[in-house]
Amino acid sequence: MVGIDRKRLLQKAFQRGEELTLENPEYLEYLDRSTFYELKFDLGEKGDMTTRSIFGEDEREVKAVIKSKESGVVAGLEEISWFYRKYGLEVKLLKKDGDEVRRSDVLMEIRGSEKRLLEVERTGLNLLQRMSGIATETRFLVRKIGSKLMILPTRKTHGGYLDIKAVHIGGGGTHRLGLWDAILIKNNHLELLRQMGYENVIEEVIDRVCKVKDKGRFVEIEVENKEDAIEAAKKFKESMEGIYIIMFDNMSPEEIKSTIEEMKMKKVYDHVLLEASGGITPKNIHRYVGLGLDVVSLGYLTHSAKSLDMSQEIIGAR
Repeated sequence: MVGIDRKRLLQKAFQRGEELTLENPEYLEYLDRSTFYELKFDLGEKGDMTTRSIFGEDEREVKAVIKSKESGVVAGLEEISWFYRKYGLEVKLLKKDGDEVRRSDVLMEIRGSEKRLLEVERTGLNLLQRMSGIATETRFLVRKIGSKLMILPTRKTHGGYLDIKAVHIGGGGTHRLGLWDAILIKNNHLELLRQMGYENVIEEVIDRVCKVKDKGRFVEIEVENKEDAIEAAKKFKESMEGIYIIMFDNMSPEEIKSTIEEMKMKKVYDHVLLEASGGITPKNIHRYVGLGLDVVSLGYLTHSAKSLDMSQEIIGAR
C-alpha cells in the first residue's frame, strides 16, 4: 500500500482561507451579525451621547484616516471596508490584507458623515486591531519555524471565522471551520463509549465514523499516549479512502518523538497525518520541529495574541 501524499492532504484538510471571503454568504452573514451586535450594544438606546452633546444636529462631511501605531501585519481591511460602506461611508484602501506595515503608515482613508464615522469608529477599529494582531503573531511564528510545520488555530476563541481568517492571512492554516466541517473524536466521545461498556474504544469509535458516508473534510482523533496513537494509526491504515489525522493532545515532544519512531517501525506512519496540540507557545514551539509532525495547533494564537495598535484620525472637514 502506497503512503499518503502528505503535502496535498494537508492543504485539502487545513487550508480553507479561500472560503473566508465576502463572496461566501455564510462568512458575510457571520461578519454582518458580529458587527451589527457590536455596534448595537455600543450605541444602546441613547446613541453616541458625546457626539450629539457637542455637535447637536449639525451634519458635516469629514475625512479621516486609519493609521498603524506599531509595526505588524495588517488583516481585516476587507471586513472593515465592507462595514464602513454599509453605514454610508466612502473608503479608499492604501494597504491590502497581508501587508507588513510600520508605525504611522496610513492604511485607509474614509469620507462621510462625522456622526456616523464617530459612531462606528470603535467597532471597526476593534475588528481591525484584533485580526491584525493575530495575523502578526502568526507571521512571526511561521517565520520562526519556517516551512517545517503548518501552524493552525484552535476553536478556543470568541472571534470565530474572523480569527481563523486572520491566522490564514498571517500564513497559517484554518483547521475545522465548525462542528459541521469534519469529524474530530475527542476524549469525551471516548469516555462516553467507555461508560457504555466498550473496552476497545479506539477501535469502536473509528469503526463507527468510518462507516459514515459523509465523513466531512477529514477524520481526526485525539490521543493522550503512545498506545492509543499506535492503535488509532493501525485502524486508520485499514480504513477506506479519506484523510485521517492523529492529534497528540498535551503530549510532550519526547513522548511524541518516541511514538512517531514506533509508528515508522510498525509501518503506519505513512498512512496518517500527525498534529500536536496543547500548551504550545512561541517559547516552546521550536521543540516540536523535526519530530515527524505535520502540523501544530495553538490556542495561544487567538486567545493570547496582542491586538495591533491603530488609530482613526479626522484630518479634514467641510
